[in-house]
Amino acid sequence: MKKTLAIAVLSLLALPAAALAEINMYGPGGPHTALQEAAKLYTAKTGVKIVVNFGPQAKWNENAKKDADILFGASEQSALAITRDHGDRFDEKNIEPLALRKSILLVKKGNPKNIKGVKDLARPGIGIIVNDGGGKSNTSGTGVWEDIAGRTGDIATVAAIRKNIKVFTPNSGSSRKALETMDGADVWITWADWAISNPGIGEAVEIEPEYVILRDMNINVRKDADKETRDFAKWLHSAEAEPALKKFGWFKKAEK
Repeated sequence: MKKTLAIAVLSLLALPAAALAEINMYGPGGPHTALQEAAKLYTAKTGVKIVVNFGPQAKWNENAKKDADILFGASEQSALAITRDHGDRFDEKNIEPLALRKSILLVKKGNPKNIKGVKDLARPGIGIIVNDGGGKSNTSGTGVWEDIAGRTGDIATVAAIRKNIKVFTPNSGSSRKALETMDGADVWITWADWAISNPGIGEAVEIEPEYVILRDMNINVRKDADKETRDFAKWLHSAEAEPALKKFGWFKKAEK
């Protein structure tokens, strides 16, 4: 028994330091699918374990205070708010943009209201779902509908779209549920990665290029991070990590 234990201990000591490392990431749902894909590649390459904790901030906030190595965000606005909630260990100046994704319209299966673009959102009888934290929840969707509608340059269109908003939700999980279950909810103004990661919940309708909004996924490494954490953060910016991001609709540069 003692001999077996001694061998096990010696085996652990013989492993490279990286093989024993564990990096904890915390952030909202959405970017997590691409980061989980990237984490698999990195663990296979280095042996470093990456744990991607995700969801509404209230779900993981207390644990993040104890062991977060990297915070990630789904927009600059939400990342700044998250970082300021963890300002003792993270510096808002260290937020690093990682990749972009575009806004889309996610409609019910079969697109029964025949929604083809932004102008259709102003039609009478269209029920719209939008994310908005209302100053209480950090969601990347806050203000996106207004940015899209405002690009029409017509306040009457903005007002008509505003009138059609059926529900303001605090996060994407709530919006998804509304699209799937709420009567009269026809379209969710959301992000391409949500449609790619959840192909069964509806159909993606592309937003016209002149109205589309791009926001970024970003990371923030804690102030006193170790070498393994900083190496992983650097790798996430590399060409080697890019396919994992692209798989879920994230890109470094938009195609013309």
